[in-house]
Amino acid sequence: MTKEPFFRLNQEPDALNGFSRTVAEIEWLLLVLMMFYLVVGHLEEEVKVFLLGGLCAFASFVMVFHYFNFFAKANVWKLAIETWVMILLITWFVWHTGRQNSLLLNLYFLPIITSSLALGKLTTLLEVILIGTCYVYLGKSGVTGNGLFSLSEGSVLLTWLFPMLLVGYITTMLSNDIYHAFSRVKTSAQTDELTSLYNRGAFMELLEKQLHQARRGGRTFSLLLGDCNNLKIVNDRYGHEAGNLLLRSVADNFRHCLRGCDSAARYGGDEFTVLLPETTAEEAKLVAKRIKETLVATNFNYRGNAVSTDISVGVATYPQHGDTAELLLRHADEAMYANKRESKSRAA
Repeated sequence: MTKEPFFRLNQEPDALNGFSRTVAEIEWLLLVLMMFYLVVGHLEEEVKVFLLGGLCAFASFVMVFHYFNFFAKANVWKLAIETWVMILLITWFVWHTGRQNSLLLNLYFLPIITSSLALGKLTTLLEVILIGTCYVYLGKSGVTGNGLFSLSEGSVLLTWLFPMLLVGYITTMLSNDIYHAFSRVKTSAQTDELTSLYNRGAFMELLEKQLHQARRGGRTFSLLLGDCNNLKIVNDRYGHEAGNLLLRSVADNFRHCLRGCDSAARYGGDEFTVLLPETTAEEAKLVAKRIKETLVATNFNYRGNAVSTDISVGVATYPQHGDTAELLLRHADEAMYANKRESKSRAA
């Protein structure tokens, strides 16, 4: 079993962006509930005005965090800060509406649920401890001597916190199940089943993101388009099982030759693509050469027969060979077939 990170969604920006919108709705719900209490609650006018000012300040906080691009992108620290501010707001509001006898104490469930969904068990536990501290603080003026730390007071505190711990635990477990199921579905949708490389759709998404980053930062990158030269021959001679093993061998070769920041994909059939960030055309040609040489030197045994392959590779570099995905792939395709014709000429 893998250990849960301190912040579960740290590596999932898309999930964070989606959940950030949900947090905004929870915060507006909190504001609405507090406004409703101001309207129907039996409070002095001075207290109502004071609390209304605090709610306006919190509304401004939400606006800045979600609508004025205070953060360029959602991140876990942003979500954590928002849950902490929610806890402080509820504590401040409860302080002026009855303290431990306030009807609004159950509002503490909102930041607990928020943290359970997005930030994981440890962070939720820390927030429950923070809420427990706030609860003790709310009742301290009515406790004298050592009453605050008496067995009865401790029992009351634990009894009050237990439902929050239970809700936080159950919500976190459900969230974990949903998160891991989503991750498996996402991985399956992006991965080629035979080679375990990216599939064509996932590669095109990566290419578009790389283009966006390159245009914004004035950077260069390259892509490779490769085609196995003898897959059909292997299929005809030994069968499709041998052809599948050959494709897996090519995929393993890519993993061996590429950097951690590079991305390889099965583009379709016997074609493969590789995305090389921060790579010039000259550097990409060296990578292509290394891939070809390593692949030629590699073979596998299939029922007593040594099976090997060669690959023709075309290179395209942004912005030298195009500034769109279509142009770059077209140039790489043309370069690949030129390389294939050159290889056949040498063989002849």
